[in-house]
Amino acid sequence: MAQGPDLVPVSDITGGSSVFVIRNTARASRKFATAKATRTKAQRIETVKKVKKQYDTIAKATPQRVRAPVVSPTNLPPSARTMAPAKASMLFAGVGEYYIDQNDLENSLSFFRESVGLDDKNTKAKEGLSEVLAAKGSEFLLADKADTAKGYFLEALKNNPRNAAAYFGLGDAYTELDKSKEAIKSYEDALANNAKLTEIYVPLGILYFQSGEIAKADEMLTKALANQSETAETQVFLGSIRLSQNRNQDALAAFKRAKQLDPTNADTFFQVGETLVRMGKDADAVPEYQKAVELRPAYFEAWLGLADSYYSLKNFPEAVKAYSQAKRLKNDSVEVLVGLGDAQRMSSDFNGATGSYNLAATFITRNPNFDKNEAADIYSKIGYVIGQQCQLNLKQAKPCAWPQAIRSLEKAVEYGSGNTADFANLGWAYYNAARVDGYEKNESAKQTKLALAKAMLEKAVDANPAYVEGPLLNLGMTLTDLGDYPGAVNALSKVIDKQPKWVFALNELGIAYRQQKNYKDAVAQFKKAVDRDDNFAAAHYNLGETEYRNGNTPAAKKEYEKLKKLGRDDLAVQLELISNGAVRK
Repeated sequence: MAQGPDLVPVSDITGGSSVFVIRNTARASRKFATAKATRTKAQRIETVKKVKKQYDTIAKATPQRVRAPVVSPTNLPPSARTMAPAKASMLFAGVGEYYIDQNDLENSLSFFRESVGLDDKNTKAKEGLSEVLAAKGSEFLLADKADTAKGYFLEALKNNPRNAAAYFGLGDAYTELDKSKEAIKSYEDALANNAKLTEIYVPLGILYFQSGEIAKADEMLTKALANQSETAETQVFLGSIRLSQNRNQDALAAFKRAKQLDPTNADTFFQVGETLVRMGKDADAVPEYQKAVELRPAYFEAWLGLADSYYSLKNFPEAVKAYSQAKRLKNDSVEVLVGLGDAQRMSSDFNGATGSYNLAATFITRNPNFDKNEAADIYSKIGYVIGQQCQLNLKQAKPCAWPQAIRSLEKAVEYGSGNTADFANLGWAYYNAARVDGYEKNESAKQTKLALAKAMLEKAVDANPAYVEGPLLNLGMTLTDLGDYPGAVNALSKVIDKQPKWVFALNELGIAYRQQKNYKDAVAQFKKAVDRDDNFAAAHYNLGETEYRNGNTPAAKKEYEKLKKLGRDDLAVQLELISNGAVRK
């Protein structure tokens, strides 16, 4: 769940640290995929078979219609077609009944149609025709031809509005055609005409659940469990309802039971994983997701769930692998790309994170109704990881990408609706870019960027956010570089009042005092810094330099030796050069 901003120190090659404001300290809330009970095509086809079998069994025990007397086609007189229509109609209906008994639906359908054509008042013929049409519709359902099946079921009901099997088949056809409202009505009509068709409870209950009618869904579930043997599908249905009722423990038990009943179904393992995550048990969820993707390697939602759980467990390398698999399956998912970028960032793969965040920004802004705050968050992260990579680049004498970072943070300001963190971070980027200009002896560009940094940082500080010490620190450093040492001392002193343990802030305050030639206060701040962190090489260097300027050569030499001991020969040599021979090896 997203939280408030956090402050992250970003070191530079001089040993100083500016501060970046992470807009949210946690990733966005999980978008759980367990809110809907769904049925696979195989499950739907299996239900068609079960209902037909149940209907046939019921019909044998309690006939649903009065049949015409059976007539063998060999006993059909040659003069049948010249008889009176009503008499001929009854004979042809009898042949239709004969072919029903032979499971020959095509011939049965032909004779029943002819019978009804001869006498549309022949109820036995019409009900027989309705039965055959429903059976043909079921064949088309089993062949995955829902639209064709629908036509047969509608014709069946036209001939017999009480045909429960036809209503059920029509409901299943509408389900396949994604017409839930019509499907629900058809299933309800099936039960109204034959309450013994208990196999309908599960598909109807799932449609109720998907439509948000939880009470009706629960009623169907209760009836399903009371009237049929336990199945994995019924347990998944139960788990889905219990989740919607916030009964997570009951949901987990149901999903685990479904897993036992059908250990080959990837969905049940996924559902167990999702429920465990809802319960804050990411470590337990991991093996469930792993089994789900083992059973179905192209299971996007399970890869995403696995990645999110690894991220929550701070196992960032494994999170990167899982997000990468999810990205392979759906490479335009903003959720996946941001997750991958976050995991790469936490693994210090800043170049990889930059690429992932840039793709996320590209895809999110393609939607004309995109969430601007989410986009601002992505652009803010782009600026951050570019800045982190820059410090690594400088150490390797590679160019930095501060112009790109600045453009990204300008986008964050554009989309951020006045979020103070965005102004603070844009100022941070201008400040760091100015430092690079300084290293490259481009004084004009440096001064321009420092002025822009000051303007952005002052805007952030004036808003007085809860994290004001972050932009205040960066403002103090900017003012030092601009030569406004009193302003820098004032800003940095306020930072230390709020964050007395920030050794890098103590170091910066010491630098501001030293620029004023106030060596006494400068030394005091540097000593506080090294007392808190004896391995803080930059503070040892600054303390040595200040002691030398203050005429305390023995103290400066002591810091020189400390830098050697810390393995910072680069700073030790620098200090020796500044001392102009006063400090020797």
